[in-house]
Parts: sequence; C-alpha cells; structure tokens
Amino acid sequence: MKLYCNRPSPYGRKVLVAAHEAGLIDKIEIQDVDPWADPLDFHAAAPIGKIPALVTDAGTLLTESLLICDFLFAEGGKPPLSGDARIDEMSRSGLFQGLIDAAFISVIERGRPKDHQWDSWIDRQHRAIQRTLAVTKTPPSGRFDLGDISLACGLAYLDFRLPHLEWRSQYLDLASWLDKVLERPSMTATKP
Repeated sequence: MKLYCNRPSPYGRKVLVAAHEAGLIDKIEIQDVDPWADPLDFHAAAPIGKIPALVTDAGTLLTESLLICDFLFAEGGKPPLSGDARIDEMSRSGLFQGLIDAAFISVIERGRPKDHQWDSWIDRQHRAIQRTLAVTKTPPSGRFDLGDISLACGLAYLDFRLPHLEWRSQYLDLASWLDKVLERPSMTATKP
C-alpha cells in the first residue's frame, strides 16, 4: 500500500494513527506530499489532489480520511462494529471530522493575504469549534476507536495551529484525556 500524506495535516495524522493502531504501519509506503506544490506523481495517483490518499495493494485509490481509516482497520483485522455501537462510532467520527474541518478552514483562511481574509468566515469556524467542544463528552477509559482518534487529532491540531483559542482552560477533562492519549505510541509516532 502507498499512502500520500502530509504530517502537519490533521487528516493525514488521523490515517497514520489508524495505521499504527491497526498494526499496518510497516506495510505502508508513506510518501510525504506538499499538496500545494501540485506534484505530478501525486496527481497521477490521486487526481483530486487531496491528502491523505491511499493506493491499496490492488491498485484502488481511497481518499477521505474516514474511509481510509475504516479500510485500514478492516485490513488489520478489526472489522467495523455493528448496530448501535457502529452508529455511535460513526456519529462521533463525523462530529469530530467537523471539528477538524472547522480548524483546518480557519488555518487556511488565515494563510491568505490579510486583505483577502474573510474574518466573519473564520469567526464562524471558531464558533463551530466552541459549540462542538461544548457538547463533547470525555471518552471512556480504554476505548480508542475511530471517533476517539478523530477527536484526539482534532484537539491536537487545535493545540498545534490554533493555540490562541485556549480550549484547554475551558475543557479541563478533555485536555486531561488528550494529554493521556498523546502518550499512545500511535500518537507520539505521528506528531507533526
């Protein structure tokens, strides 16, 4: 398998964490890509130009971090949950994907020239982050499923790129949970 990735990307980190957790990291060739540079070899493999992108051993292209993580867990012998447990995991995964999206959009918008930045759009993303954090419950001890991976990568990205949001002082239980999760080998190995 070949994974096109970018280490500072929260989407890429989520997939790398899943690869570690699924026990597949040594079976994946990781190609570090700067998607903003429009590399031709990357576009030949992944014409949409988004990372992460995984090319399976069968030559199938998978994009979107949630789909790639799901595939990796299945390949690693951790088939998807079923019934209510699956719905809960996917619900949390989607919510925390939205947290990552809002943070990422904010960072990208701030990277534009100041006179081209849309401040109300950034503020809207920050409000979405705050609303999501306000309804997030601290995950139970011992569980680290796809929803939890998404949350961990989202919170770590807030620390990495948006420390001025100071989320930790408002959500002490989440901050404490993240600090413990950051000690997992999958999280230490994927730190940007």
